[in-house]
Amino acid sequence: MSALNFKKNDLYVYDLTQDVLDSLKLMHFDANLNEVEVSKKEEEVDNTPVKNVEAIRSKGISNSLFCNTCKLEFPDQLSKREHYRADYHTFNLKRSLRGLSVVSKIEYEQFLKNSLESKTETSEEEKENTSETEDSSDGTNEDETSSTEDKLESIFETKLDVSSMSDDTDDDKDTSITHLNTRSPKIYFKSKLISENEVVGIYKSLFDQDSIDNPTMALKKWSNPDTEASSISAMFMIGGGHFAGAIVSHQRLSTKGNAKKQDVNLKEQAVLMLEHKTFHRYTTRRKQGGSQSASDNAKGKANSAGSSIRRYNEAALKIDVQNLLKEWEPYLAKCDNIFLRATSVHDKKIFTDSSYIKKNDERLRSFPFTTGRPTIGELKKSWCELTYIKVEPKPVPIVVKKKTIGNTKETQIKKSNKSNSATSLTLEEKHSEELVNLVKKGRAPLLISYLRKNDINVNYPIMPETKYSNTPTMLHFASQQGQKQMIGILLTNLKADPTIKNKFGKTAWDLAKNDSVKHAFQIARHTLGETYINWDETNIGMPLSREEVEKINLEEEEREKAEVEQAIRKELEVVKERQQMDKEIQQAKKDMKRGEGKILDASSISNAQNLNSLSEDQRKRLMREQRARAAEARMKAMQGK
Repeated sequence: MSALNFKKNDLYVYDLTQDVLDSLKLMHFDANLNEVEVSKKEEEVDNTPVKNVEAIRSKGISNSLFCNTCKLEFPDQLSKREHYRADYHTFNLKRSLRGLSVVSKIEYEQFLKNSLESKTETSEEEKENTSETEDSSDGTNEDETSSTEDKLESIFETKLDVSSMSDDTDDDKDTSITHLNTRSPKIYFKSKLISENEVVGIYKSLFDQDSIDNPTMALKKWSNPDTEASSISAMFMIGGGHFAGAIVSHQRLSTKGNAKKQDVNLKEQAVLMLEHKTFHRYTTRRKQGGSQSASDNAKGKANSAGSSIRRYNEAALKIDVQNLLKEWEPYLAKCDNIFLRATSVHDKKIFTDSSYIKKNDERLRSFPFTTGRPTIGELKKSWCELTYIKVEPKPVPIVVKKKTIGNTKETQIKKSNKSNSATSLTLEEKHSEELVNLVKKGRAPLLISYLRKNDINVNYPIMPETKYSNTPTMLHFASQQGQKQMIGILLTNLKADPTIKNKFGKTAWDLAKNDSVKHAFQIARHTLGETYINWDETNIGMPLSREEVEKINLEEEEREKAEVEQAIRKELEVVKERQQMDKEIQQAKKDMKRGEGKILDASSISNAQNLNSLSEDQRKRLMREQRARAAEARMKAMQGK
């Protein structure tokens, strides 16, 4: 038996049939993926809420034929399901989510008629409008680009140790046995509709903190038509200057009569998106990869025209996305789940720094699989991947190797190597290693605490000398590493000696690689005062206050900005000259093909020429030329008189 025993429409987690729901049995595993059967007592306790829900639903059969959104009553369940899949219900659902009143069927048809008339009037104007950014609402780009997934912390993976379902459980029960021990992003179920070697998998990301404890009850609740019709989720993807977002309804569209398309299957055609939007901007460095902001953070700010354009587009994309979040705020407030795929921390902050999606929002999820370039088509594929159950082979238990008694030769060798490496380091070298790590990471409070705890002087020589000959002190090391914050702390707070030189005769100032590090030395000199030490021996430049440094940095930024603008103007002028040159070359080529050209003279036309041999267009051109020449002759004769 295989997955073919399930019908295609039975695989959608928000619309499972009663037969499928009754066949599902939750699987429990231990830490090594060995399947564990729960006791009958626990099983009864686990299923009690489900039975209560079924009892409550069975009592309200008369109310289940009523649509709470459109305020309509139906004769049977089939009519109600057809209504849920109609555009009229979707329209009222959008209005109710935005806090607007619902409309009747007659008002909806009149509104639809008026909107179609207004669209036909403005269609020609919309075709002529072009946008500098590729802002569209039907993204169809399917370029496959690799991306690093920003792994959000899942609330499900950390919730493995569940408490007992009953107070009467035995004391020796293994509390690590749970349905979450699958070592995969899915929860597994057994089913009598498939073989014993197969299981049904459903992604954990679809469940929240409450429903993850009892997924069977959650599945039955989701399959309720009233719950399905009013539930929505949000999906966002961003990366490489591309953004795609959508508000997806948990109910599906009817695909009866739809033609099969090569790129879009019937599952994707059934996805009901209440809202969707894409933005595309040039933010990545061509042939190099990575965003401009990442390059600036790693290598410093570039001064090319292309880098300025990419920085502008990054800021514009952030504004576009946050404006869209503001527009969709009524939807986001009512979403059950918010799925987010961001390729970098910077892209993720575009959402979490806004007031519409909180960083600690429990609804925030990551996509538990790899996705492609952000487009509307990719969002539909991802939604189908998330919401359709998967029939997979049964998980194989992990083989645990037994520990052998006694030490083998390999373990003895490893232990001896560890002991040798531990004893080979002297106390001075251990202190040096710890201090270097703290300076490199910029951990100023921990560094101060370590120095006081071990009674170490700030000018402590870093060991071994062969490794740190160029940076014998922490101040030298901080200067070489570009740790400007640590330089200020070492000089002003810990009173490090800036006159100490390495074996090459260089002070810490001489190892500074950029102006920002040198400014840190000059600020420290201004703070300590000229009488603190003989500053001539340190080679440090003139003292500068923080305000003076800020002024210098501001002037430098303005100068760089002016240079960028000038470079952009020069590039535009070069482009214009190149375009003009290309036009002249094309015109010259055309002239060479046509020849110099000759003026048609009426006297040069032979009277014996047979006009019948010419085509209709040729005769008309000839007659027009003759009339023009005759008119010119008359004008000249009149001027001569």
